[in-house]
Amino acid sequence: MTQLKIMTVADPMMGLLWETWPTHRKLETHFNYQIDFTTLMGQLVPDVYALVDQATLSQYGKKVALNQYWVKLMQIYLQEASLAGMPIQMGQGERFFDADHTSSTPLSKGLRVISKQNSRLEDQVLYELQYDTVIRNRQTNDVNYLKRLAKKFGFSETQFMTTYQSSELAANLDEERQVVSRLKINQLPAYVVTYNEQSYVIKGVLKYKEWLDIIQQITNGVVKPIKVNFNSTAVAELMARHPHISSLEIKEAFDVADEAVVIKKMSTCNLSKTKVKQTIFYQ
Repeated sequence: MTQLKIMTVADPMMGLLWETWPTHRKLETHFNYQIDFTTLMGQLVPDVYALVDQATLSQYGKKVALNQYWVKLMQIYLQEASLAGMPIQMGQGERFFDADHTSSTPLSKGLRVISKQNSRLEDQVLYELQYDTVIRNRQTNDVNYLKRLAKKFGFSETQFMTTYQSSELAANLDEERQVVSRLKINQLPAYVVTYNEQSYVIKGVLKYKEWLDIIQQITNGVVKPIKVNFNSTAVAELMARHPHISSLEIKEAFDVADEAVVIKKMSTCNLSKTKVKQTIFYQ
């Protein structure tokens, strides 16, 4: 049977990407984990100074321009939280950009080094990068942070840095940039959906119903969703793929009407629980 593939084009720093996870979990469960999900690095901010207000930069210098941009960026993040309800909190930890951290590219590099193109591990590493960016407010584009993250996934500092600094990794990321350019993707996130050797570029944050329509059209109705059940076995199967997950994602994955029902059901599970606003993160 021809497999449906969905490649997400985004940057790990993006709040918009964070907001897509509930819908992605729903696609996974409702299509019985038969969709092949991968990522293509959009590399959103090669140089933050290209995004700051140029008049402010010219008149007052880099520090003031960065401070001004950081306030704007925090507001953007917080606004994005309304899209799907995945909590985002800003201003409680480290700044993402400063004079020594002017690019989001280190996140893409770290993700590629640690995941080694393993799609399941790639998703887990990406989730940790995002969680630490939008929830814990860690400076995830700092190489020392990335070394600590790599250690959690079994990499020694030497192993990580050897690949992180390699010309091969730089060439691979440049190739990904070229692919994004060839596909004429000018907004993130975007998706490259492939079925039966035909690929289609889809732009924007999509709701589940929109995904259903796209999948129906692209596969001519061959790939269909299934009925799902919310029980401990089904949750365990989902968490085997996503060992760090939120109550909101579980709610969407299993068509639970109220997130509170998920939280109550999961209250007795032997997992670490972190409450962020009204959502619980389990791992």
